[in-house]
Amino acid sequence: MRKISIVGSLNIDFISNVFDFPKVGETIRAMDFHISPGGKGANQAVAAAKLGGHVEMIGKVGKDKYGDVLIESLAKVGVKTQNIKKEGDTGKTFINVNHKGDNTITYVPGANEEITKEDINASLPDLRESSYLLLQQEIQEEIVEDVIDLASGLNGCKVILNAAPARVINDKIIREVHTLIVNEVELEFLSKDYVSEEQGLVSKVNYLLNKGIKKVIITLGDKGAVFASSSEYKHIPALTVSATDTTGAGDTFIGAYAVAKSEGLNDIEAIEFAVKASAIAVTKHGAQPAIPTRKEFKAFFKEKEESSFNR
Repeated sequence: MRKISIVGSLNIDFISNVFDFPKVGETIRAMDFHISPGGKGANQAVAAAKLGGHVEMIGKVGKDKYGDVLIESLAKVGVKTQNIKKEGDTGKTFINVNHKGDNTITYVPGANEEITKEDINASLPDLRESSYLLLQQEIQEEIVEDVIDLASGLNGCKVILNAAPARVINDKIIREVHTLIVNEVELEFLSKDYVSEEQGLVSKVNYLLNKGIKKVIITLGDKGAVFASSSEYKHIPALTVSATDTTGAGDTFIGAYAVAKSEGLNDIEAIEFAVKASAIAVTKHGAQPAIPTRKEFKAFFKEKEESSFNR
């Protein structure tokens, strides 16, 4: 089992369940409300740890009660938290989830924007021990670039960048990314100035591969995922489940993919594992609470197989 380090955001999620999203100027009543640990970085760390990974989280929370909640939620599932520092106010996300399980998210960065190069340098001993480094874009652009640049000088450390939320990535940095994971919206953003929408998925993926990224994974929600490299292009279908809440499904996918790779699976096998993990996550509410443990993962698919056999 190889070590996975994650540099990224830690947020507290304020989640409202609504029938439909409000229109401009409209006030609606929520059917339910709850508060849950979140943030793309923390969600991916929890996913990797719950599914059996050896995980280190690097980031910042606020000097408030929510910061303590976030650190405790990570430590509870086995994530190492010594490189999480406290400063300012904890980052927050405000999420609406509709009756179809779709969501809208508003993000307030808070302490996530206080991560410094000095904080990253302080975590260097742990980064040196890592085989995989996960990054997202809910922290400052220059910090993402510094971490990728630093990781490129570490022997055997592969950078997995989840380019979410979408923003411009400079060419030097993108060439140092080993695996880029994006959804369709983020793929469109990264290729829009060079590939027309009509040219389709393959052209957009090839544009990114030609910029020097070794591997690209596109998550497609209920349509599964696509893997692409210079020598392979493959669609991995999704599983049919009844979605309750899609919040955190992408983060579950990414954490699961990293775990599978750390256990020696090839890319397609790792994506198949990740698709299964995210399928379980969407059947439950919340981000981190919905992520399955390895035991729950095995039980879910054992039950699914037995159900299919008994028909």
